[in-house]
Amino acid sequence: MGFAVGLAYNLKKDCPRSDTEVEDADAEFEEQSTVDRIAKALRARGHRIVKVPYRPGLLSRLQRLNVDIVFNIAEGWEGRCREAIVPAILESLGIPYTGSDPLTLAVCLDKAVTKAIISASGIPTPWCSKVSNVNELANLRVDSLKYPLFVKPAYEGSSKGVRSSSKVTDPVGLFDMVNWITTVYGQPALIEEFLPGREFTVGIVGNKEITAFPIMEVRPVAETEPESFVYCYDTKHNNLEQFLCPAPVTDELAAAILDVAIKSYRALECRDLARVDVRLDGTGVPNFLEINPLPGLSTVSLFPVTAMASGISFEELIDKILEVAATRTNVEARKVTQAQNQQVIAGQRHRTVPLRR
Repeated sequence: MGFAVGLAYNLKKDCPRSDTEVEDADAEFEEQSTVDRIAKALRARGHRIVKVPYRPGLLSRLQRLNVDIVFNIAEGWEGRCREAIVPAILESLGIPYTGSDPLTLAVCLDKAVTKAIISASGIPTPWCSKVSNVNELANLRVDSLKYPLFVKPAYEGSSKGVRSSSKVTDPVGLFDMVNWITTVYGQPALIEEFLPGREFTVGIVGNKEITAFPIMEVRPVAETEPESFVYCYDTKHNNLEQFLCPAPVTDELAAAILDVAIKSYRALECRDLARVDVRLDGTGVPNFLEINPLPGLSTVSLFPVTAMASGISFEELIDKILEVAATRTNVEARKVTQAQNQQVIAGQRHRTVPLRR
Protein backbone atom coordinates (compact mmCIF):
# COMPACT_ATOMS: atom_id res chain seq x y z
CA MET A 1 0.00 0.00 0.00
CA GLY A 2 1.45 3.34 -1.06
CA PHE A 3 1.69 6.31 1.29
CA ALA A 4 1.08 10.00 0.86
CA VAL A 5 4.61 11.27 1.58
CA GLY A 6 5.62 14.84 2.31
CA LEU A 7 9.18 15.66 1.24
CA ALA A 8 10.70 18.44 3.36
CA TYR A 9 13.98 20.04 2.24
CA ASN A 10 16.15 23.18 1.95
CA LEU A 11 17.35 24.26 -1.50
CA LYS A 12 20.73 25.88 -2.05
CA LYS A 13 19.14 28.60 -4.17
CA ASP A 14 16.91 29.65 -1.25
CA CYS A 15 19.80 30.00 1.20
CA PRO A 16 19.68 33.41 2.94
CA ARG A 17 22.57 35.65 1.95
CA SER A 18 24.44 38.06 4.18
CA ASP A 19 27.24 40.64 4.10
CA THR A 20 29.61 38.02 5.53
CA GLU A 21 28.76 35.38 2.94
CA VAL A 22 31.44 32.76 2.49
CA GLU A 23 31.96 30.34 -0.37
CA ASP A 24 30.51 27.38 1.54
CA ALA A 25 27.43 29.19 2.88
CA ASP A 26 25.07 26.74 1.16
CA ALA A 27 27.17 23.59 1.65
CA GLU A 28 24.58 21.73 3.71
CA PHE A 29 21.58 22.37 1.49
CA GLU A 30 20.18 20.51 -1.50
CA GLU A 31 20.18 20.90 -5.24
CA GLN A 32 16.78 20.62 -6.93
CA SER A 33 18.10 17.55 -8.76
CA THR A 34 18.60 15.70 -5.46
CA VAL A 35 15.06 16.48 -4.30
CA ASP A 36 13.66 15.37 -7.66
CA ARG A 37 15.69 12.15 -7.52
CA ILE A 38 14.33 11.28 -4.07
CA ALA A 39 10.79 12.08 -5.18
CA LYS A 40 11.20 9.90 -8.28
CA ALA A 41 12.48 7.00 -6.16
CA LEU A 42 9.49 7.26 -3.83
CA ARG A 43 7.01 7.48 -6.70
CA ALA A 44 8.56 4.36 -8.22
CA ARG A 45 7.49 2.52 -5.06
CA GLY A 46 3.89 3.64 -5.44
CA HIS A 47 3.89 6.62 -3.09
CA ARG A 48 2.24 9.99 -3.71
CA ILE A 49 4.65 12.88 -3.12
CA VAL A 50 3.98 16.36 -1.77
CA LYS A 51 7.05 18.61 -1.88
CA VAL A 52 7.52 20.92 1.11
CA PRO A 53 10.39 23.40 0.58
CA TYR A 54 11.75 25.23 3.63
CA ARG A 55 10.45 28.73 2.90
CA PRO A 56 8.31 31.44 4.53
CA GLY A 57 4.89 29.98 5.25
CA LEU A 58 6.39 26.59 6.16
CA LEU A 59 4.37 26.29 9.38
CA SER A 60 1.01 26.92 7.73
CA ARG A 61 1.95 24.58 4.88
CA LEU A 62 2.75 21.78 7.32
CA GLN A 63 -0.48 22.45 9.22
CA ARG A 64 -2.46 21.91 6.03
CA LEU A 65 -0.40 18.92 4.94
CA ASN A 66 -2.50 15.81 4.39
CA VAL A 67 0.11 13.04 4.32
CA ASP A 68 0.83 9.75 6.07
CA ILE A 69 4.51 10.50 6.75
CA VAL A 70 7.16 13.10 5.92
CA PHE A 71 10.50 12.15 4.37
CA ASN A 72 12.61 14.78 6.08
CA ILE A 73 15.92 16.11 4.76
CA ALA A 74 15.31 19.71 5.88
CA GLU A 75 18.34 21.31 7.55
CA GLY A 76 16.84 24.66 8.58
CA TRP A 77 18.76 27.89 7.96
CA GLU A 78 20.41 29.20 11.12
CA GLY A 79 21.29 28.31 14.71
CA ARG A 80 22.46 25.16 16.44
CA CYS A 81 18.89 23.81 16.67
CA ARG A 82 18.02 24.47 13.02
CA GLU A 83 17.84 20.79 12.06
CA ALA A 84 15.29 20.21 14.83
CA ILE A 85 12.77 22.79 13.58
CA VAL A 86 10.85 20.74 11.02
CA PRO A 87 10.72 17.58 13.20
CA ALA A 88 9.53 19.66 16.17
CA ILE A 89 6.71 21.14 14.10
CA LEU A 90 5.76 17.70 12.77
CA GLU A 91 5.68 16.25 16.28
CA SER A 92 3.41 19.08 17.46
CA LEU A 93 1.08 18.27 14.57
CA GLY A 94 1.22 14.52 15.16
CA ILE A 95 2.72 13.80 11.72
CA PRO A 96 5.23 10.90 11.50
CA TYR A 97 8.56 11.59 9.80
CA THR A 98 11.81 9.90 8.88
CA GLY A 99 14.96 10.38 10.90
CA SER A 100 15.94 11.34 14.42
CA ASP A 101 13.84 13.39 16.82
CA PRO A 102 14.43 17.11 17.58
CA LEU A 103 16.62 16.45 20.64
CA THR A 104 19.04 14.15 18.83
CA LEU A 105 19.23 16.47 15.83
CA ALA A 106 19.99 19.50 18.02
CA VAL A 107 22.54 17.59 20.11
CA CYS A 108 24.37 16.16 17.11
CA LEU A 109 24.79 19.58 15.49
CA ASP A 110 26.56 20.90 18.60
CA LYS A 111 29.88 19.08 18.30
CA ALA A 112 30.98 19.77 21.89
CA VAL A 113 27.74 18.42 23.39
CA THR A 114 27.91 15.40 21.06
CA LYS A 115 31.45 14.57 22.13
CA ALA A 116 30.58 15.01 25.81
CA ILE A 117 27.90 12.32 25.45
CA ILE A 118 30.21 10.10 23.42
CA SER A 119 32.99 10.44 25.99
CA ALA A 120 30.60 9.76 28.88
CA SER A 121 29.52 6.61 27.03
CA GLY A 122 33.09 5.30 27.07
CA ILE A 123 33.65 5.75 23.33
CA PRO A 124 37.10 7.08 22.34
CA THR A 125 37.03 10.64 20.99
CA PRO A 126 39.71 13.33 20.83
CA TRP A 127 39.94 16.03 23.51
CA CYS A 128 38.09 19.22 22.64
CA SER A 129 37.11 22.62 23.97
CA LYS A 130 34.53 25.12 22.69
CA VAL A 131 35.33 28.85 22.76
CA SER A 132 33.02 31.72 21.83
CA ASN A 133 35.79 34.21 21.02
CA VAL A 134 39.57 34.62 21.07
CA ASN A 135 39.48 36.10 24.58
CA GLU A 136 38.45 32.70 25.93
CA LEU A 137 41.70 31.20 24.65
CA ALA A 138 43.39 32.61 27.75
CA ASN A 139 41.47 30.08 29.83
CA LEU A 140 43.07 27.23 27.84
CA ARG A 141 46.70 28.30 28.37
CA VAL A 142 47.33 27.87 24.65
CA ASP A 143 51.12 27.83 25.02
CA SER A 144 50.87 24.55 26.93
CA LEU A 145 48.43 22.80 24.55
CA LYS A 146 49.64 19.81 22.58
CA TYR A 147 49.86 20.71 18.89
CA PRO A 148 48.77 20.13 16.18
CA LEU A 149 45.16 21.00 16.95
CA PHE A 150 42.12 21.13 14.70
CA VAL A 151 39.73 24.10 14.71
CA LYS A 152 36.26 24.14 13.14
CA PRO A 153 32.82 25.72 13.62
CA ALA A 154 30.94 24.19 16.54
CA TYR A 155 27.55 24.01 14.81
CA GLU A 156 28.13 23.02 11.18
CA GLY A 157 28.33 19.96 8.96
CA SER A 158 29.40 19.10 5.40
CA SER A 159 32.93 20.42 6.18
CA LYS A 160 31.49 23.93 6.33
CA GLY A 161 34.08 26.25 7.84
CA VAL A 162 36.81 23.60 7.59
CA ARG A 163 39.88 24.55 5.57
CA SER A 164 43.42 23.24 5.18
CA SER A 165 44.33 25.96 7.71
CA SER A 166 42.03 24.30 10.27
CA LYS A 167 44.99 22.19 11.33
CA VAL A 168 47.06 24.57 13.46
CA THR A 169 50.56 23.99 14.78
CA ASP A 170 51.12 26.92 17.15
CA PRO A 171 49.31 29.55 19.27
CA VAL A 172 49.35 32.11 16.44
CA GLY A 173 47.60 29.74 14.05
CA LEU A 174 45.10 28.82 16.77
CA PHE A 175 44.29 32.50 17.45
CA ASP A 176 43.86 33.27 13.74
CA MET A 177 41.59 30.28 13.07
CA VAL A 178 39.38 30.88 16.12
CA ASN A 179 39.09 34.55 15.19
CA TRP A 180 38.14 33.69 11.60
CA ILE A 181 35.45 31.16 12.59
CA THR A 182 33.84 33.24 15.34
CA THR A 183 33.86 36.37 13.16
CA VAL A 184 32.87 34.97 9.77
CA TYR A 185 30.52 32.18 10.86
CA GLY A 186 29.14 33.96 13.94
CA GLN A 187 29.37 30.94 16.22
CA PRO A 188 31.79 29.30 18.68
CA ALA A 189 34.84 27.42 17.47
CA LEU A 190 35.60 23.85 18.48
CA ILE A 191 39.26 23.21 19.26
CA GLU A 192 40.11 19.54 19.02
CA GLU A 193 43.12 17.28 19.32
CA PHE A 194 44.25 16.38 15.80
CA LEU A 195 44.34 12.66 15.13
CA PRO A 196 47.11 11.59 12.72
CA GLY A 197 45.59 8.32 11.49
CA ARG A 198 43.40 7.17 8.60
CA GLU A 199 39.85 8.51 8.24
CA PHE A 200 36.69 6.42 7.73
CA THR A 201 32.94 6.86 7.54
CA VAL A 202 30.15 4.38 8.25
CA GLY A 203 26.54 4.60 7.01
CA ILE A 204 23.86 3.09 9.24
CA VAL A 205 20.11 2.43 8.81
CA GLY A 206 17.63 0.93 11.24
CA ASN A 207 16.36 1.10 14.80
CA LYS A 208 16.04 -1.99 17.00
CA GLU A 209 17.81 -3.90 14.26
CA ILE A 210 20.38 -1.89 12.37
CA THR A 211 22.44 -2.37 9.23
CA ALA A 212 25.90 -0.89 8.86
CA PHE A 213 27.03 -0.41 5.27
CA PRO A 214 30.58 -1.26 4.21
CA ILE A 215 33.21 0.97 5.80
CA MET A 216 34.48 3.73 3.52
CA GLU A 217 37.97 5.18 3.79
CA VAL A 218 38.57 8.77 2.73
CA ARG A 219 42.09 9.34 1.37
CA PRO A 220 43.91 12.11 -0.48
CA VAL A 221 44.41 11.61 -4.21
CA ALA A 222 48.08 12.52 -3.93
CA GLU A 223 50.43 10.15 -2.13
CA THR A 224 50.78 11.58 1.36
CA GLU A 225 50.82 10.39 4.94
CA PRO A 226 47.48 10.35 6.85
CA GLU A 227 48.74 12.96 9.33
CA SER A 228 49.04 15.45 6.46
CA PHE A 229 45.50 14.89 5.15
CA VAL A 230 42.71 17.31 6.05
CA TYR A 231 39.29 16.39 4.65
CA CYS A 232 37.97 19.92 4.22
CA TYR A 233 36.05 22.22 1.89
CA ASP A 234 39.18 22.86 -0.21
CA THR A 235 39.70 19.12 -0.66
CA LYS A 236 36.09 18.53 -1.70
CA HIS A 237 35.88 21.59 -3.95
CA ASN A 238 39.01 20.61 -5.87
CA ASN A 239 38.30 16.83 -5.90
CA LEU A 240 41.50 16.05 -4.04
CA GLU A 241 40.06 13.05 -2.19
CA GLN A 242 39.37 9.43 -3.12
CA PHE A 243 36.95 6.99 -1.55
CA LEU A 244 37.71 3.32 -0.95
CA CYS A 245 34.63 1.26 -0.17
CA PRO A 246 34.89 -1.32 1.22
CA ALA A 247 37.93 0.13 2.99
CA PRO A 248 41.12 -1.95 2.84
CA VAL A 249 41.30 -2.83 6.55
CA THR A 250 41.88 -5.96 8.57
CA ASP A 251 38.92 -7.79 10.08
CA GLU A 252 40.10 -6.67 13.52
CA LEU A 253 40.24 -2.99 12.56
CA ALA A 254 36.90 -3.21 10.74
CA ALA A 255 35.28 -4.64 13.88
CA ALA A 256 36.75 -1.83 15.98
CA ILE A 257 35.55 0.87 13.58
CA LEU A 258 32.04 -0.60 13.42
CA ASP A 259 31.98 -0.89 17.21
CA VAL A 260 32.65 2.85 17.56
CA ALA A 261 30.09 3.73 14.87
CA ILE A 262 27.27 1.55 16.21
CA LYS A 263 27.86 2.48 19.85
CA SER A 264 27.82 6.17 18.88
CA TYR A 265 24.56 5.70 16.94
CA ARG A 266 23.00 4.11 20.02
CA ALA A 267 24.47 6.55 22.55
CA LEU A 268 23.07 9.55 20.67
CA GLU A 269 19.71 7.77 20.17
CA CYS A 270 19.71 8.19 16.40
CA ARG A 271 16.76 6.84 14.45
CA ASP A 272 16.35 5.40 10.97
CA LEU A 273 19.68 6.59 9.51
CA ALA A 274 22.96 8.37 10.20
CA ARG A 275 26.56 8.51 9.06
CA VAL A 276 29.42 8.29 11.58
CA ASP A 277 32.93 9.64 10.93
CA VAL A 278 35.82 7.82 12.58
CA ARG A 279 39.57 8.51 12.59
CA LEU A 280 42.49 6.56 13.98
CA ASP A 281 44.69 8.07 16.67
CA GLY A 282 48.47 7.75 16.82
CA THR A 283 48.24 4.20 18.17
CA GLY A 284 45.73 3.01 15.55
CA VAL A 285 42.67 3.12 17.85
CA PRO A 286 39.44 4.24 16.11
CA ASN A 287 38.02 7.46 17.57
CA PHE A 288 34.62 9.05 17.08
CA LEU A 289 34.89 12.32 15.15
CA GLU A 290 31.37 13.38 14.19
CA ILE A 291 27.94 12.02 13.40
CA ASN A 292 25.43 13.23 10.82
CA PRO A 293 21.84 12.11 11.53
CA LEU A 294 20.75 13.89 8.32
CA PRO A 295 23.35 12.57 5.88
CA GLY A 296 23.41 13.89 2.34
CA LEU A 297 21.56 11.94 -0.35
CA SER A 298 22.95 13.51 -3.51
CA THR A 299 24.68 11.52 -6.25
CA VAL A 300 28.07 12.28 -4.68
CA SER A 301 27.10 12.00 -1.00
CA LEU A 302 28.99 9.39 1.00
CA PHE A 303 25.93 7.77 2.61
CA PRO A 304 24.30 6.45 -0.61
CA VAL A 305 27.73 5.53 -1.99
CA THR A 306 28.38 3.24 0.99
CA ALA A 307 24.92 1.72 0.51
CA MET A 308 25.69 1.02 -3.14
CA ALA A 309 28.86 -0.78 -2.05
CA SER A 310 26.63 -3.31 -0.28
CA GLY A 311 24.51 -3.80 -3.40
CA ILE A 312 21.70 -1.41 -2.43
CA SER A 313 20.61 0.94 -5.21
CA PHE A 314 19.63 4.55 -4.54
CA GLU A 315 15.94 3.71 -5.03
CA GLU A 316 16.20 0.78 -2.62
CA LEU A 317 17.99 2.98 -0.06
CA ILE A 318 15.27 5.64 -0.13
CA ASP A 319 12.62 2.94 0.18
CA LYS A 320 14.53 1.38 3.11
CA ILE A 321 14.71 4.69 4.98
CA LEU A 322 10.98 5.22 4.53
CA GLU A 323 10.25 1.61 5.47
CA VAL A 324 12.13 1.67 8.80
CA ALA A 325 10.55 5.01 9.72
CA ALA A 326 7.06 3.82 8.75
CA THR A 327 7.52 0.65 10.81
CA ARG A 328 8.77 2.63 13.82
CA THR A 329 5.78 4.99 13.69
CA ASN A 330 3.15 2.37 12.74
CA VAL A 331 2.11 4.36 9.69
CA GLU A 332 0.18 1.46 8.13
CA ALA A 333 -1.96 0.98 11.24
CA ARG A 334 -2.47 4.74 11.59
CA LYS A 335 -3.61 4.93 8.00
CA VAL A 336 -6.17 2.13 8.48
CA THR A 337 -7.49 3.73 11.68
CA GLN A 338 -7.85 7.12 9.99
CA ALA A 339 -9.75 5.53 7.08
CA GLN A 340 -12.10 3.77 9.50
CA ASN A 341 -12.70 6.99 11.42
CA GLN A 342 -13.49 8.82 8.20
CA GLN A 343 -16.01 6.12 7.26
CA VAL A 344 -17.70 6.45 10.65
CA ILE A 345 -17.89 10.23 10.33
CA ALA A 346 -19.25 9.95 6.81
CA GLY A 347 -21.87 7.45 7.99
CA GLN A 348 -22.96 9.76 10.79
CA ARG A 349 -23.38 12.63 8.39
CA HIS A 350 -25.69 10.61 6.13
CA ARG A 351 -27.74 9.08 8.93
CA THR A 352 -31.39 10.18 8.83
CA VAL A 353 -32.48 11.69 12.13
CA PRO A 354 -36.24 11.17 12.79
CA LEU A 355 -38.25 14.28 13.56
CA ARG A 356 -39.79 14.57 17.01
CA ARG A 357 -43.54 15.09 17.22
